[in-house]
Order: sequence, then C-alpha cells, then structure tokens
Amino acid sequence: MSGTKEYILKRLLRSEGYISGESLSNELGISRSAVNAAVAGIRNDGYEITSSTKKGYLINKDGRRYGKPEISALLPDPRGDSVFFYDSVGSTNNVLKEMAMNGAPSGTVVISDEQTSGKGRLGRSFDSPGKKNIYLSYLIRTRKAPSDCSAITACTAASVCDVIGRVCGICPGIKWVNDLVIGSKKICGILTEMTFQSESLQVDSIVIGIGINANWNKRDIPGPLKEIATSIKAESGREVQRAVLVAEIISALDEMAALFEEGKLTECYLPSYRKMCVTTGKKVSIVRVHDSGEDPGHGTALEVNDDFSLKVKLDDGSVKDLTSGEVSVRGLYGYI
Repeated sequence: MSGTKEYILKRLLRSEGYISGESLSNELGISRSAVNAAVAGIRNDGYEITSSTKKGYLINKDGRRYGKPEISALLPDPRGDSVFFYDSVGSTNNVLKEMAMNGAPSGTVVISDEQTSGKGRLGRSFDSPGKKNIYLSYLIRTRKAPSDCSAITACTAASVCDVIGRVCGICPGIKWVNDLVIGSKKICGILTEMTFQSESLQVDSIVIGIGINANWNKRDIPGPLKEIATSIKAESGREVQRAVLVAEIISALDEMAALFEEGKLTECYLPSYRKMCVTTGKKVSIVRVHDSGEDPGHGTALEVNDDFSLKVKLDDGSVKDLTSGEVSVRGLYGYI
C-alpha cells in the first residue's frame, strides 16, 4: 500500500465522522484528484467508503476486519511502523526470531491471521487456524542475565489477562505458570524463547509468543481440544474485536518491556499475578519436563513465591518450590 493510501486509510479509520477531501489534500500537500484516486484504491482493497459532496468521506469500520491498518490506527504514531502483519506463516515466533537475527529493534511485533506450524511449550504443537484467533509475537532486546529474565513469561500472562478483562469484559485466570483459562478450559498460551550472546552468555533477545482463542464458536473447536480448550467468544457470547484486543495487548507489552528494563517487573506484576493464579489451593500432579517414565508426584499448590515459582506440599508431607523449567503442573480441573 502506498504512503498516501496508508495515510488516508489510517485517518479514515481513526475518525469518528466524515473527513473532507479538502482537509486530506491540505494535510498531504496533494491535489484533490490524487485524494480521490487514493480513496478509489482503498475501495478496491475491499473497504466500504461513503462519499458526500458536502461532508467528505466516511469509512465503514467493520469490526470484523483484521489487519495492519486496523491495528495501526489504534496505536499512536509511529508505533504501527514496527508491527508486521501476515495472512499466514509457519510460526510468528520463528519469523520474529529471524527478524531479530537481522537486527530488528525491541518492540517489533509479528502478527499472523493463521499459523501452519504453531508451537507450544515443551515442543507441543499449537492449533492455529485462520479467521478466528490471535497469534502474536513480541520482541524485547536486552543485555540482562538469564536469571533477570525469568519472570517475563509470568508477567506477560498477568498483563494479557488484565487486557482481556478490560477489553472483552470476561476475566480469565492463570494456570501456573503461563496459561490463561476460563473455568476449566484454556483460552491462551504463551511461549517465550530467548537467544544469548555467545561470549557473555547474556540474553540478546526475548521473543514472546501469544496465542489467544478469540472467536472460535464451540462447534469450531477441534474434537481433541473440546474438553480442554474454549474461546473468549464461546464463553462471553460476544464477538471479539481482534484489532482492538491486539492493539491493547501491544500497548500493555510496551509498558511491561519498559518496566523490565527498569528492573521493576516483580513489584509491578507479582501482586496481580497471585490474585489471578487459579492453581494455588488446588491438587496438582507434577510431571518432569524431561519425563523418564517415572510416576508424577502429587500434592497441593500452596502459593506463588516472590520469584514466580510455585510452592507445593507433596502428599508425603515434603514442601518443594517448583520452577516451570523443571516441571509441568497438571490436573487443574479438566485441563491437563
């Protein structure tokens, strides 16, 4: 899309009413005929624009439209310049990791309407069909030690949980450490991947992948997932304006990234994370990440510690602090 068309489309999407062709002509320093040509091009792209001789142009802001123009229009300039939108990719995390290797700056965002090779934790696949859900990856560049980055995933969960509550009017909980659930079923997964400097072993980049089941109807949910997954729409009965939710998530992650660099993540997110975590107080099974076939341990989750690890009292009476890198906690309601 040309610069003129992009500018006019963004102005139309941001406007609460008509915009005159004269004002667009003056803002861009181009002729009225050039404005008319750009508007015609936007119409050819599938947007519905009403023209009025006295009022100007008015775009139909169909909430079902989802792409970079709709997202960028909801962000302050020039934030949208570092947002990249694709119709389909293998994995947004993989695309963003490659961009990071080529020098992409902190705050770069990759979004896709569909993933053909979506990834979850522990090498699991993540079902990622198009037209319904949200697949987003966010880049943080840093020079911190790995231990200083361990809270990123949990803080992302708290941040996204808060945004969904504000935007969608339905409040998920957090299954330790990073899955968002409504009732007994998952609506969001988060996968954080880091790269390191070869000499210092400090973190060079953090790619945060977020997958949200937004507009799946109950009948859309694949058979194997029906018992463990749901969507915001299926639970709330309302269509999610994906562009609005994504723009709010990007803004929230920008704030989180700034607090991360200031070393304030724990103090800002731990209290809310503890309130949102639905694992505490529940019976859990503890499965080693690299399971050697041994039986899982069983116990009760007591609390989330100051470093976001989980304190569990095992059935034999012993108490252990568990980290997500060591174990996977299962057995929360129907979600395993």
